[in-house]
Parts: sequence; C-alpha cells; structure tokens
Amino acid sequence: MEDNDDYEPDSSGYLELRYRGWTEAQPRILSFAHCLLNLDISFNQLEMLPDEISNLNLLQELNCACNKLQSLPGSIAMLAWLRVIKANGNSLLTLPKEIGQCKALELLNLSENALTSLPQEIAGCSSLRTLLLQNNDLPSLGLPLSLATLSGQIQQLDISNNSHELVTTMPTEIHRDVHSIMWILALQQEKRHCIDRLKQDTKLLRHDNITTEQELAQSKERIVKLESRKRDLEVDMEKVNYFIVVRSHWRELRRRCLKWWQDCKRACAQKMT
Repeated sequence: MEDNDDYEPDSSGYLELRYRGWTEAQPRILSFAHCLLNLDISFNQLEMLPDEISNLNLLQELNCACNKLQSLPGSIAMLAWLRVIKANGNSLLTLPKEIGQCKALELLNLSENALTSLPQEIAGCSSLRTLLLQNNDLPSLGLPLSLATLSGQIQQLDISNNSHELVTTMPTEIHRDVHSIMWILALQQEKRHCIDRLKQDTKLLRHDNITTEQELAQSKERIVKLESRKRDLEVDMEKVNYFIVVRSHWRELRRRCLKWWQDCKRACAQKMT
C-alpha cells in the first residue's frame, strides 16, 4: 500500500489514485469536495466505498472499476451532478435502490461483476444513455421491466455473456441490440400488467364469491328462522281455531239453556194461574 498522501485534483478537477493498493478509501479525498469533479480510484483493493462519498457534492465522474466492491453506498443518490459511474470489474451483486435518484447519470458501467438483478428504481435515471451489463449473472428476468420506460432514451445497452437462462428470453444475437431488448422488455411489462390485472380480477371475483356465499348462508339462516316462525304461527292458529269452535259451542249451549229456562218459567207461571 502506497503511503504517499501528497495528491490533489488537477486544474480540471480530476484526481487519479489508481494502483495504490488501497483496501479502503482515504479520508483525505473528502477534503477536496470544493473542487473534485472526476475521481479515479480504479485498480485498487477497495472492498467498500464510504457513505461520506456523498460529501463530494460536485462530483461528476466516479471510476471505481477493478476493485473488490460488493455493493455501492446508497448515499451516491446525493451526488446531484454525477454523470458517469464506472464500477466494472468488481464483485457487485446488486445496486442500491437509491440509484434511481441519480437524475443526471448518463453512463453506468457494471460489466464484469456478479449481478443477479437490478432494482426497478433504475428507471428513475432519467438521463441514462449507456448501460453496460455484460459478463454478469443476470437470469432470464434479470433486467427490471421498468427499464422499458427508458425506451428511446438509452442508446447503448449490452447484456452479453450473462447466465444461460437469459438466452431463453433474449437470444444471443440481440444482446447488444438496444431496440430489440427494449421491445422485449415492453412486451414482458405488458404481459406482467395483464397478469397483475388478471390476479386482481380473480381476487375481486373470489371476494364476490365469498360475499355471495356469506349472503346465501345468511339467507338460508333467515329461511330456517321464518319456517320455524311459520310452524309456531300454525300452532297458534290451530289453538285460536279450537278456541273459536269451543266458544261457539258454549254460546249455543248457553242460548239453549236460557231458552229452556225461559220455557220452564212460563210453564210454571201458567200453572199458577
């Protein structure tokens, strides 16, 4: 590891720190935040970049190629002027979601890494023109479908020499054909939207079925209660009818008894006279 700390950016704001054998970025770099535009720390042994890199608020180009990086800090989203990221030749597995906040980013070189996916948020890089992804481990759907929103904007896209699975959805012949790749992504995105809509419709139908089944169960329960009430009313009606018949017979008997008493009374009166 080189111990010489006698370095500073040149008049154009370029700072070259290659081949120094560093395993970590030196804090001294952050002291140049007021003038550093282009930082080249490639061909070292860096395993990570500090979150404090966001303090280099004037940085336009970052070359961290050929190190041992497994990730990039999410704080790079704070670099509002960052136009170029060269992170090829590392061990990157994925990118931070914050990458989508790099609105000025025009070139992103991620070739020769171990990428298995990219975040959907990369579609937020609204100025992106060049995206290099060759020699990674991207599977059949390793490219985010949201990337299709940048169709007509990205001018160079390379996905060659990735996993064999990628060939099943994108033939080798088009791995450098940005228009064909974007067309396929757009088709896949539309297919995904159709599937999502179908899932949503299915979910709604299931909900409607459940609601209908619940309403049917409630209706059956009400019918059972009504039938029970009907039987109770029929019993009550039979009692009422019986009461009416009994009352009618009683009245008729009372009338006959009263008539008999009156006849007897008249007969007795006639004998007395």
